[in-house]
Amino acid sequence: MQQTPTFDTWTSGFLFAVAMGVFLFFVLITNKNKRNYPIAFLVLAFSGILFSYVLYWTKHTALMPYFNSFQMIGYYSAGPLLYLYLLKMYNKKMTHFYLHFSFAFIWIGLTFFIWAQYIFDFRVAIGSIYSFLAHYLLIVAHLSLYFFLMFFLIKKNNNVKTEFEKIRYKWVKILISLYALFLIAYISYYVLVNFSFFNNQWDYMISFSMTLAIYTIGYFAYKEPQIFDGEFFAELFLSVENKTDSFEEHLINEFYSNLVNYIEREKPFKDNELRLANLADKVGYSTHLLSKIINKKSGKNFNSFINDYRLSEAEKLLLSNDNNHSIKTIYFDVGFNNKVTFYRAFKEKHKCTPTEYKKSKDL
Repeated sequence: MQQTPTFDTWTSGFLFAVAMGVFLFFVLITNKNKRNYPIAFLVLAFSGILFSYVLYWTKHTALMPYFNSFQMIGYYSAGPLLYLYLLKMYNKKMTHFYLHFSFAFIWIGLTFFIWAQYIFDFRVAIGSIYSFLAHYLLIVAHLSLYFFLMFFLIKKNNNVKTEFEKIRYKWVKILISLYALFLIAYISYYVLVNFSFFNNQWDYMISFSMTLAIYTIGYFAYKEPQIFDGEFFAELFLSVENKTDSFEEHLINEFYSNLVNYIEREKPFKDNELRLANLADKVGYSTHLLSKIINKKSGKNFNSFINDYRLSEAEKLLLSNDNNHSIKTIYFDVGFNNKVTFYRAFKEKHKCTPTEYKKSKDL
C-alpha cells in the first residue's frame, strides 16, 4: 500500500528554501549585470535538486515522477555554472561552452522527452540511458572535475596585491567552499548509506548544504546587494589598516587610480558609443560604483569626465602635423558624436573655437 505524502519540519524548511531560491533567482536574473547570471542559475540549480529531494522524502515522487530529472539537471550544471562565474570574476572567457554544459543539456532534453510521454501518453524504453547518466559515480566525477578546475583557477590567480583583488579572492573562496560542502555531503551520502546507523537525518546533509548555499547568497543579496554588481562587502572581508583613513576612501582612491591608468592606456573614450555601463564592464566595476568613483574623485559626472579626455586628445591632434586629422573630423576621431557638442565643450574649456586654438598655438 502506497504511503500518504506528508511533510515534516525538515522537509517544510527545505521546501521554503526552494521557494527562497526561486525568488532569489528572479532577483538576480532581472539585474542588468550579466556577470551575475551564472550565480542566478546556480541558485536555481540547487533549488531544483532540493525540490526533487523534498518530493522523494514526502512520498510525492510517485505522484509527480516527471520532476525527478530536475536534480540531474542541477547536478550537471552546478559545476559549470560556478566555474563560468569565477571565470567572469577574473575577466576570462569559457572556451567550449557547450561542451561544459553538454550533460546538463542532455538532461534538459530527456526532461522534455519524459514530459512528452506523460502528456501524449506513450512510452519509450530509455531506462538504460537514464540509469547510466544518473549513476552517482558519474555525478561525483563531474562535480569533482569542476571543483579542481575552480581550485586551480583560484590558485593561479592568488597573487593578490590590491584591495579589489583581496576582496575578490575572499568572495570566490566562500563560493568554492559552499560548493565543496555540497560535494562532500553528496559523496558522504553514498558512503554512509552502507552503515546501519544511517537515517533520514544523514540524508538531509546534502539538502542542508544546498540550503546553506541558498541562504548565504540570499544574505549577501539582502545585506549588501552590490556584491553581485561588482561592489564587494569590504568591511566584512577586510579590516581597516590605517585608522586615520577610512577603508572606503582608501578603496575608492585605488579604484580611481586603476580607472585612470586604464583610460590612459586603452583610450576607451575614442569609442563614440561609449556609455557608463560599457566602461564599467571594461574595468570590472558596477555602473553604480564607477559613477560614485568618478563623481567623488573628479567632481564631475561621467560625460564631463570622459569629455575631458576627448578634449585633451583633440588638443594633441590639433597641434600635430598629421594631415589625416582635419579640424572638421577631429571631433569624431576623439569620440564626440557630433560637431556641435564638440565645439560647445571645447569653447567652454578654452574660450575659443578649435580653429582659433590651433592658430594661437601656431604663432
